[in-house]
Amino acid sequence: MTGGLPVVSRRSVGSQIRLLIGILVVLVPIGAIISVATIHSQGASVRALTLALGPAREANSAVLLDMTRAEGAWRQRVVGAPAPIDPLSLRSRVEKELRVVEAATQSQELSPDDRAVFAPLVAAQRTAVETWFTAAAASLENVPTGPSTQAPPGSADAPTTPETQQRTRVETAYATFLRANGTLEEAIRSQRDAARVESREATGITSGVIIAVAAVVVLVLVAAGFGMDRAVGRPLARLREVVRRQAEEDVIAMANQEEGALEVRMLARDFNDLTRANARLVDQQAAVLEMQELVLDVGRGARSALDVHEALQRVTTKLGAGLGADRVLLYTLGDDGQTIEDRLQWHTDDLPDLPPLPRSLAQQVGAVNDELRRDVGFFDLGDLLAHQAYDDERARAFHRATGARSLLMLPVGTGGRGLGILSVMMVGAPRRWHRHEIQAAQQCAAIAAQSIVALRLSQMQEEQVRRLTELDRQKTDFMATVSHELRTPLTSISGYLELLVDGDFGDVSDGQHVALDIIGRNATRLRGLIEDLLVLNKIEISGLQAVSEEVAVRDLLRTVTETMEPVAAAGGVRLLCTDVPDDLVVRVDRGQVERALINLGSNAVKFTPEGGQVLLSAERAGDSTIISVHDTGIGIPAGDLARLSERFFRAGNATAAAIPGTGLGLAIVRAIVEGHGGELVIASVEGEGTTMQVVLPVAQPANVPARR
Repeated sequence: MTGGLPVVSRRSVGSQIRLLIGILVVLVPIGAIISVATIHSQGASVRALTLALGPAREANSAVLLDMTRAEGAWRQRVVGAPAPIDPLSLRSRVEKELRVVEAATQSQELSPDDRAVFAPLVAAQRTAVETWFTAAAASLENVPTGPSTQAPPGSADAPTTPETQQRTRVETAYATFLRANGTLEEAIRSQRDAARVESREATGITSGVIIAVAAVVVLVLVAAGFGMDRAVGRPLARLREVVRRQAEEDVIAMANQEEGALEVRMLARDFNDLTRANARLVDQQAAVLEMQELVLDVGRGARSALDVHEALQRVTTKLGAGLGADRVLLYTLGDDGQTIEDRLQWHTDDLPDLPPLPRSLAQQVGAVNDELRRDVGFFDLGDLLAHQAYDDERARAFHRATGARSLLMLPVGTGGRGLGILSVMMVGAPRRWHRHEIQAAQQCAAIAAQSIVALRLSQMQEEQVRRLTELDRQKTDFMATVSHELRTPLTSISGYLELLVDGDFGDVSDGQHVALDIIGRNATRLRGLIEDLLVLNKIEISGLQAVSEEVAVRDLLRTVTETMEPVAAAGGVRLLCTDVPDDLVVRVDRGQVERALINLGSNAVKFTPEGGQVLLSAERAGDSTIISVHDTGIGIPAGDLARLSERFFRAGNATAAAIPGTGLGLAIVRAIVEGHGGELVIASVEGEGTTMQVVLPVAQPANVPARR
């Protein structure tokens, strides 16, 4: 597979990089050394040009220029013509320029050989300059102040005189200077040209070396790039393709472990290991999800069961099929936690039902449940016939009784109470129970425990509800029977009492009249109590059977006022009723609502002392009608307000004042008001008075079709 690749591509990326760095480490320093040497040589030439030869040539030219000016001014002075400058005044300047020439030509930037060449030439020029200025100074001492009639210096007609000889020496010295200056100029120029040539050659060498090194480096890098591409780039590209295939659900795609550099091959191997591990993880996750679905299915089945036996049978069936087991046994314990109460089993179609456990094993079920819940939480044996497992007497007995080869046993219980044992078995072969399977079985055991507790509690609650319902029915029947049986003799008593009062059985004395009045009042109270009991009993049995009609609130209050006026007058209580709008209408059963309002009015008059006041009023509040009965009576203690609607309950101050009553009136009023979709609101302050409000919905006007 790799025979066509260069050997270098099989090496590690690190070794290839180290090889590349080694080549560069060799090439770059060589090129750098050559470049530095040539640059150093070029630098010496450049420094010689800029620091020595250039300044020397400029200073030498300045010497020539100043000497030329001095010689011209001397000639003008010799012939008596006015000169622009004194030729001797330039001597110091020329001396300064000669020192510059000497310093430049003796600079350390020049080689010792060059300095040796320049030294005699500079000295010759200095001697010539000194000679000229000396001769010129001597010749100018004898020059007349006026115009000279002598022939100019150098003329053929000039006579040979001491002055002429001096002038000749000056001219000879100047000629010597010109030769010395020219020779020095030529030497400086020659050396400058040589330095320029050397600098250019050094520049060319440096450029060539840099270009050569750069070319070699580029070639090395290109070769390394191709090598890295073969060793790393292409294998990584194929590895990325494998990753892309895995991202597209090809989870079993594998990378080539025999291609590329060592690191790439190791990466491919690790990637394949990760792929296999991920595949195993995916399989495990799928198994875990399958177990979670199993637990949810078991929970749904158990919750929909109607009794404990059905719920546990569903748990064993679904758990056995979901785990792929051969057999599942579930033993439930009685209230004592030791005695087996029920046995449920599931098995594959090819296995028979198991008979009950032997007595010796059955007696240990409770103890095993306690042991599992207290210590390990579960018990799993992959192979009951293995040496270590078969040494246990209980394991051998269980194998003989059930034929199990592999066993997973879990306790069923809740809190500190043991409820049973759940056993999942394989019969044909050993089996290793995985963690997610054990966890699923534990959750199913917990579902079984919850089902046992919940369904047993539900059965107990249903039995209690049935008993309470029966008791309530018996109580209702008893109240109806007693009320009816009391009503019949009370009617006879009232009839004969009326005959006695009317004198049908003879004259009645005053004392007898008083006794008969007392009997009449108590008979009336008893009749009211019986009527109240009958009304409440009827409402409880068949509900409030109302025949609704639209009734004006004003008519309701007028009826209550007319009914209560005699009672109020007898008790010395002032009864008032406010004006009520004609359009204030409610849809109610008139007889029932009148009964409720009369009951409220009767209470208001009864609990208001002589001189007090009872006020009836009504008003609209949004979509509601509020009918109020307000009194200035004894009021109700704040602690008794919450219990006023309970049967036979009476406020503490009413009982203390010995005010007669049954404690059923407000219970009847609340039942009637709430039966009409309304609300009874009670507000009271003890010692100040009470306000009872009946809140009823306003009757909606009927839709009258428009006439066409």
